[in-house]
Amino acid sequence: MDYYRVIFQPSFLEDLESIVRVIAAKDAGAAGRLGELLVRTGESLAFFPERHPCVRQRRELRRCIVAQHYKVFYRVKASERVVEILRCWDGRRSADPAFE
Repeated sequence: MDYYRVIFQPSFLEDLESIVRVIAAKDAGAAGRLGELLVRTGESLAFFPERHPCVRQRRELRRCIVAQHYKVFYRVKASERVVEILRCWDGRRSADPAFE
């Protein structure tokens, strides 16, 4: 079974830190659990990363929904067998994040 290498981009890590910091102000335990879930979700993309839908406006990107409100955006580079985890976003915000 072939696996993809997963790379967490700095933009994802910054988003993750921001989300966890906001939640930790009210419940540190919940913040830690959500942070771990988001990272595990990214790591799980090493196997069959195409299982989540493409983003309608940016077909080269995919997204998965985590814990009802959080979106993990990523790019699959099949020729390199790499998954780049790009952003983590609270879906309750009015718009999706910007991508470089």
